[in-house]
Amino acid sequence: MATSNTAASTIGSRIRRSRRTKKMSQATLAAHVDRSESWMRGIEAGRLNLDKHSVIDRLADVLEVDVAWLLGQPCELTQDTGHSAVPALRAALRRTSLSLSGHSGLRAVTPQPLLTDLRDDVDRITRRRQAANLLEVMRQLPDLTEALNTGALLASGTERDVIDGLIIETSHVARTVLNQLGYHDLAWTAVENAAAAAARLGDPLMSACSGWNRCGLLLHTDTLDEALTVAEAALTELQDLMTSLTPQILSLWGALHLRCAVASARLHDGSTAWAYLAEAEAAAARLGVDRNDFQTVFGPTNCGIHATEIAVALDRPDIALKHHSSINLAGLMSKERHTRHRIEVARAHGKLKHDAAAVEQLERAICLAPQYVYKHPRVRDLVDELSRRAQPSAVDAGLGAIERAMRLA
Repeated sequence: MATSNTAASTIGSRIRRSRRTKKMSQATLAAHVDRSESWMRGIEAGRLNLDKHSVIDRLADVLEVDVAWLLGQPCELTQDTGHSAVPALRAALRRTSLSLSGHSGLRAVTPQPLLTDLRDDVDRITRRRQAANLLEVMRQLPDLTEALNTGALLASGTERDVIDGLIIETSHVARTVLNQLGYHDLAWTAVENAAAAAARLGDPLMSACSGWNRCGLLLHTDTLDEALTVAEAALTELQDLMTSLTPQILSLWGALHLRCAVASARLHDGSTAWAYLAEAEAAAARLGVDRNDFQTVFGPTNCGIHATEIAVALDRPDIALKHHSSINLAGLMSKERHTRHRIEVARAHGKLKHDAAAVEQLERAICLAPQYVYKHPRVRDLVDELSRRAQPSAVDAGLGAIERAMRLA
């Protein structure tokens, strides 16, 4: 795969910026790909071509960047990001609350779905959501929600309990993608359906999980005082379970503390935010590994990601970047979370007027999940700010292309 001198120069500049962000020398990076320091100097200067896919893949892996971004390939937003599925999903979510109240006019005529099939479908849609595949999630959600409605009508006993658990999981998926698309009222319907299912189960763990899910919506809409109240209430419910810890309890305990930390930071209460984060970090240290109980993606990596977000919210971009530099994103199991982290890192660079670096981070986020970036209100604010400053280095890094994609230019 030969590259032109112009393309090689672009790739070289991206490698150089990424290497400097990682605080890595040319010699160290070259050693990772079994090349010499002089070869790396030639690549970064545009004098040599990158002509092996294996080397490009290895560079991208070491630098923790997307191959498409490294090559300068455009990342486009698809025309339909899921809006076309919203009417069907709205109807299905309404029927969830009606059917669970025993409404006789909604008795299902379709066969009862198999629990194993429903479990597989929920697992599949959860993986797609965390892979930031918004369109596929929205295509699947209405039918899955209707299948759960049918199951809830026809099942009884322990089978009904299983379906209630699946409703809670699916409602979390629905809340997340509906937030992203801007349907906050419908997202609220989803979280209320989850809360109703948790109440029927009578399980404090599932009730706390429902509270964590509700906090996600409240944080997304900057309803911060309510987010803190809900999270603290959920922590109170979990308190009695802390005497017989399981990884699931510990994950939810830590994840709820992260919710409190973010809310406190956005309320500009730094001491409280860092205290909540410390509790979450203690829980993560006890776990020792990253997990994904209740779709929380909780563990040491997510605590580092939240530390970056908290520092940005507290207007300490220098601290945010220090936290970012200590995070290994290679094993992060959620592309969605990875994308949002890149946005926060871009905001930190923007606050420090490192405009080219901010553009670079936005480009990485776009290559991961463009639909999560282009409509993000804080991204739009950042791009507006970068555009007003119009630093030549930011323009050279691709600011104009981002503006056009977001229809800001």
